[in-house]
Amino acid sequence: METVKESNKFSIINKITFISVISVILILYTIRNIVSDEYFSDYISLPIYTIIPGTLVILSMWALSRADKIENISKKSLFFLVISFISWFAAELTWNLYEHVLEIDPYPSIADFFYISAPIFMFISLIVFLQPLQNKIKKTHVIFASLISILVLIPILIITLESNSQVEFFETAIAMIYPIVDAILLVPAIIAILVSAREKKNSFWVMILIGIIVFIIGDDLFLFLTIYEQYYDGNPVDILWLTSYVIWSFAIYSLIYKSKMKYNAEQNINEKYQIERLNKNGINIALGFIISTTIVILIALNYFWNLNADSNFMLFFSLILVTLLVVFSSIIVLLNTKLTKANEIKSIQIKELSNGLIKIERLSAIGELAARLSHDLRNPLSVIKSSVEIILLRNEDKFSTQDKEVIQRINKAIVRMTNQIDDVLNYVKQTPIKKNEISIFQCIKNSIDVVSIPTKIKINIQESDARVFADEGKLETVFTNLLRNSVEAIGDNIGSIEIKIQDKKKHVIIDIIDSGAGIKDEDVKIIFEPLFTTKQTGTGLGLASCKNIIEQHGGKIIVKNNPTTFTIELPKNLLINHFN
Repeated sequence: METVKESNKFSIINKITFISVISVILILYTIRNIVSDEYFSDYISLPIYTIIPGTLVILSMWALSRADKIENISKKSLFFLVISFISWFAAELTWNLYEHVLEIDPYPSIADFFYISAPIFMFISLIVFLQPLQNKIKKTHVIFASLISILVLIPILIITLESNSQVEFFETAIAMIYPIVDAILLVPAIIAILVSAREKKNSFWVMILIGIIVFIIGDDLFLFLTIYEQYYDGNPVDILWLTSYVIWSFAIYSLIYKSKMKYNAEQNINEKYQIERLNKNGINIALGFIISTTIVILIALNYFWNLNADSNFMLFFSLILVTLLVVFSSIIVLLNTKLTKANEIKSIQIKELSNGLIKIERLSAIGELAARLSHDLRNPLSVIKSSVEIILLRNEDKFSTQDKEVIQRINKAIVRMTNQIDDVLNYVKQTPIKKNEISIFQCIKNSIDVVSIPTKIKINIQESDARVFADEGKLETVFTNLLRNSVEAIGDNIGSIEIKIQDKKKHVIIDIIDSGAGIKDEDVKIIFEPLFTTKQTGTGLGLASCKNIIEQHGGKIIVKNNPTTFTIELPKNLLINHFN
């Protein structure tokens, strides 16, 4: 409930901040008519076209560092989106350098390369985004988007060709590439808008797409204004580009915030975690301090700089230095985040390995003690069992029905204790396997003969057979254990046990399926762990022994529910684990 309130609060603050930023941009461009061209160019246009795209790049780098925690966009799609933002930022910086510092207007230039590259990278990002949604994209969507794109492109191309008829071919080609790449980007953008409108879920992509549409409109208007020589620095069309950058910045920040909210909800915030977080953010804090100090120094230098001839250069140099410092700091933060995450994963792995070793040592100690006790108990049990059978034979005529039932219960208790002792010894004593060519069918038949099957339970075994190289005695132990478990699972009910044998090219698959009550879903994952049991009289070592034996043979054993099915896969090759 608290998370929902925080999310709603963030949404309101986000909207107010967005409106405020756009309002500030509109106000700045409104005073364009009041101040001189030089003042607007140096103190409004230059900073704003450095700060806003720079902020977008920084937020994008931050989002990329959290790509594993972000759900609304794939890592690959986000990567190309970030590359497109970096390309636009590089284009704006290069343009500012030419326009405000060097006071030249080369065409074509390196800035054009970045301006053209950016929509291409964003196009790739959109294609990656749309790939999982292919089944939701209709032919009508593609046709509609293509028609809109062509209708926008054709008149712009005609006007561009007519206005550049006296210009060199290369310059004309560059001028025509701008509307072409915009038109190409417009196709997946319109398709994505149509799909997103139907889904009504992914607000991030809706904001990205709105930004794309606004940016393309700005590009087309700029082209018309340039052709008719009506564009100037501070023209209202600039507001469209800046609005796109702002929309994308807020979309990226919303993405980061939601990923942090989800991550924090999953974390147990305690004193230890807060200390770890402080240590992890130490580099970030240090970088923030360095950037803040650098900004203060540069502001002071600009304030006391008296050489008017170099004032533009100093301002541009300051903005570039701060922006590059922030961008490179973002890269360091990204690398630091990745390294911290890698260290956390390694720490978890080391902790798991340590716990595993402790568990193995503990089980080893328990196993040795259990083996000694089992061995010492086995002989007395054999004596008791033999004595009970002799007493029953000598006095069968003298015993009443009740006496015979008591003796029968004693026999059952002895068998149960013997089985438990066998489970312990089979798990503890992992003797080397002795492989011979055996029949799986015959091995299962031998196991069925050993297990006491009630008359209410029917055994269905396929007549098919398969031959493998294996230790027959150990496999009989596995099948006996599984069959006994199936019988106990069915209990006093009428039921069946079905056994299937599949002879594959390189391995054999055996399925043992029973009609018992089944296994709890939470127990399926841990059912083969040592000492885990759901029985009051079980040792928790029977299935663990089965798993060890199958793995000794180079095979695997799994279990699934509905119905309860134990599946064993054994390799047929003689060489697999031959020396185990």
